[in-house]
Amino acid sequence: MLKVPFGRLSEPQRLDCLNWPAWPYKPSVEFHIGYDEGGIRLEWKVDEQTIRALQGTSGCDVYEDSCVEFFFQPSADDPHYYNFEWNAIGNLCVSWRTGRFDPEPAPAAIYGLVKAEASCGDVPFAERPADGPWTLKLYIPLEALWKNGVTSLKGLKARGNFYKCGDGLTVPHFVTWGPIVTEKPDYHRPEFFKEIVFE
Repeated sequence: MLKVPFGRLSEPQRLDCLNWPAWPYKPSVEFHIGYDEGGIRLEWKVDEQTIRALQGTSGCDVYEDSCVEFFFQPSADDPHYYNFEWNAIGNLCVSWRTGRFDPEPAPAAIYGLVKAEASCGDVPFAERPADGPWTLKLYIPLEALWKNGVTSLKGLKARGNFYKCGDGLTVPHFVTWGPIVTEKPDYHRPEFFKEIVFE
């Protein structure tokens, strides 16, 4: 269980699960999470051998770049979840779904609500050696949870998982916060989500 503090960020949470032996590379990845009256705050720190951010607009296939992801199921009574995915320059892809094959893409207005501050800037670039860790500071306002009308996070018992991937990199990798038991990499498996409690 992950406890999300109000008004500050959590202690660092590491992504240490290598679930698939065919993809053994594990970059160093950690995140902090917190919340306030208006929404969820996330801060990521990633140290990987190469970095890529070719996707220059939101709504694209950012998972092919150096990418961090937050899958968030606000209610255990509703099988739907949001998948928030960002590349290293802060471009976002988000949808509402129950699994891999039924996404409802976010309306265009949602992309303007979610804020991102990337240490790599905002200009796309091809894969290159990393010259140190990169960071991403994110804010997801309640208005960006457009499907289920969440008006307060206080006391919310949600479920979710956190991921790092780089499907299109020279060395693809798939690292998770909570374990996933599948034959091949598949992040869209809510049966493996862990509890997230907003204190």
